[in-house]
Amino acid sequence: MTRILRNRNFLLLWIGQTISSLGSWVNFVGLNLLVYQLAGSGKVLGAFLLVRMVPSVLFGALGGHLADRYPRKTVMMACDASRAVLVLGFLVTDSLAAYFLLGFLLSGIDKVFLAANGAFVPDIVGEDDLVEANSFQRMSHSIITVLGPAAGGMVVALYSYKLVFVIDALSFAASVACLRLILTRRHARAGKSEGLVKEFKAAFSFFAGHAALSFLGGVRLIDGIGSGAYNTALPIFSKSLQVTRGAAYGWLVASWGLGEFIGAVLATRLSKMGVVSRERLFCASVAVMAVGMGLAFWSGGLFDAMVAVLIGGVGDGVSTVLFNTALMKETPSHIRGKVYGCVASAAYTAVALGMGVSGVLIDKCALRSVTNFASIFIIAGMAAVYLLRSTPARRGPRAL
Repeated sequence: MTRILRNRNFLLLWIGQTISSLGSWVNFVGLNLLVYQLAGSGKVLGAFLLVRMVPSVLFGALGGHLADRYPRKTVMMACDASRAVLVLGFLVTDSLAAYFLLGFLLSGIDKVFLAANGAFVPDIVGEDDLVEANSFQRMSHSIITVLGPAAGGMVVALYSYKLVFVIDALSFAASVACLRLILTRRHARAGKSEGLVKEFKAAFSFFAGHAALSFLGGVRLIDGIGSGAYNTALPIFSKSLQVTRGAAYGWLVASWGLGEFIGAVLATRLSKMGVVSRERLFCASVAVMAVGMGLAFWSGGLFDAMVAVLIGGVGDGVSTVLFNTALMKETPSHIRGKVYGCVASAAYTAVALGMGVSGVLIDKCALRSVTNFASIFIIAGMAAVYLLRSTPARRGPRAL
């Protein structure tokens, strides 16, 4: 794991992302609390969160297109600079309409950045180091997911809501500075555009024609739908545990983050051991996630639930690292942005679909019935996709 840190370009990218991600989580907590205070309505806050989710579906493909047409480092710097300016807009207005607009734009630019980042990492990291690079990024993400909201709550409690916006803007500025120091070869100019539709068709044709990637992508979508159900059910389930206020939910989320951290570490070690193929390891880790999360809702106490959620997080940490590595490794550079962006948009859509459907079902069925179905859906769906992949017409290059 330490070898990847000797890569100067990756180290700079990681430092910048870590700082900006921490600032974004601080902002996330403060902004949501401020919107609720200004509106005094849970429905308005829910609508605000929904508006911030919409760009997850729409902007991934746009980010992928930009990442393939222009220098990826430049696209990422432009995204961070834009976010640094936009987030300061919360300091000069108390208009909820302005908050909705700023939230939408910031979320959209964030998805453009993520697509460009996914396409950029293989440009600065050797193929042999991609698993370690993805593991390290996932480990950092897991830690920040736990620490960031806590830091945001402390800033709001000890100082003010609007200080979180200053912190977030400075974090984006720090990321721009780190990106500026990354040394890359001059970006090859893209050839004459064949038209946006044709370019995306080419990217889709590549992904659909690559048996291993399409298999992993299909499983990832099924995983996302099931995970959406877990996301909806977990805060509801936490209320049944005998813990003061919302502390149970906080401990469960922290357990998930710890599990993802452990999973990211294991992904590198298990890949190097080579006992099983990475494709089978990916399937096993998805199954571990589904079983762990399914068992969590049968737990009678907080500790048991935390252990089960941690196991689920380990599975998700391993599968995420392996999936991202395969996507980066197998996709040609000239369409990597589009493929990465479209896959990200599809994954967000799957999670949103799972959350929406499960929300309706939970009102009509027992909570455990919904989460049991989610686990069965993931495992059975993965088996079905595997059988389809095994047919002669679907065989193709193996990514793992």
